[in-house]
Amino acid sequence: MKIQTVSLLSILLLSLGSCGPVMKTMVGLKNPRVQTKSEVETYFKDVLPSEKTYFFTVHKVGDSATIYRNLMLGFNSEMKLFDRKGVRYCYQGTEECSGTQMTKAFAEFENNYKPCQYDTVKEAETLVDFLSIMVDVNGKRLTMADLPEAEYYVIQNWNTYSGPKKHFHEDVQWLQTLRSNASNRIAIIFINGDLLVDWGLIAGEELPIKFKKNKDGYTLNFGKLPLDK
Repeated sequence: MKIQTVSLLSILLLSLGSCGPVMKTMVGLKNPRVQTKSEVETYFKDVLPSEKTYFFTVHKVGDSATIYRNLMLGFNSEMKLFDRKGVRYCYQGTEECSGTQMTKAFAEFENNYKPCQYDTVKEAETLVDFLSIMVDVNGKRLTMADLPEAEYYVIQNWNTYSGPKKHFHEDVQWLQTLRSNASNRIAIIFINGDLLVDWGLIAGEELPIKFKKNKDGYTLNFGKLPLDK
């Protein structure tokens, strides 16, 4: 399976802290480079030394379909909010920037967030679904028992290739403020979307990505995955 072209609109729906980072991502996007989890963790610790980051995993080493799935999940900066039972909550207001949503919403959470409604059962997303494709830096799969005690969990994607490290630092500051203002009712679960050696890719190689403008906006064109075969 090879994905060559994807709508930019489908992967940059919401920004990390405000609408601004979407444009920063478009301007600062680099070709994803294959790294080890340790390399990625070192980058993350430079910004958030007291936090943990987790990683996507693959069903099978070298499985292109799963690698592309992880890549797309890593591109999407939409926050995902779950309660302690694993039920996903969706914003009910009209504010389009996710950081603003969360900052305002937690002042009156019950009025602004409700369990997500889906057209079909297959579309339903639970916290367990996401944990099943996440591992820690040592490769251990996550379970609910591994999460800190909290009323709500925010899963936030991030990667090293969307822009300079200083932008990542700026974009996550509001999350820490949100957690403090919410009296630690929420826990932030960071998950990295970089290409990993563990997935069966060649260390140091890059996946070429190009923007292309068309009548509907922009698309991203992907090159060939640097599979280690």
